[in-house]
Amino acid sequence: MALPYVYRNLPRALTLIREMRGKSQSALARMAGIGKSQMSKYERGRELPKLDTLAPILEALEIGVFEFWYTVYLIDLDESKISPKEAGTVKLPPLPLSGPGLLSTETDAAFKRLMDDVMQVYHQMNAEKLRSFKQ
Repeated sequence: MALPYVYRNLPRALTLIREMRGKSQSALARMAGIGKSQMSKYERGRELPKLDTLAPILEALEIGVFEFWYTVYLIDLDESKISPKEAGTVKLPPLPLSGPGLLSTETDAAFKRLMDDVMQVYHQMNAEKLRSFKQ
């Protein structure tokens, strides 16, 4: 499966952040409540994680949604120079992988509420689809 262009570096970002955190695929998968083979598919770009799967992965990686997508953006900017093995040697613009995020506490909380609302709508839409199939 070829990933849509906009998501082409999502697998690379997951791998990079996981390795920077010093976690194995198995440990991350266990912490996120998914199988190791599924985590491997995400990191190899064989599948894209659904929003409700990505959230626990990011939580296990101790990175916020905004910081994760900023990492994807940075890789997009210079994808030819960054690989997970070079993570310690490549200098990127500042990215807070721990401690306070790029956003203020209030903005971060508002962004989290927005993502929670998006997830609620997503689940409602899927529930409606399932109901229509059963009829």
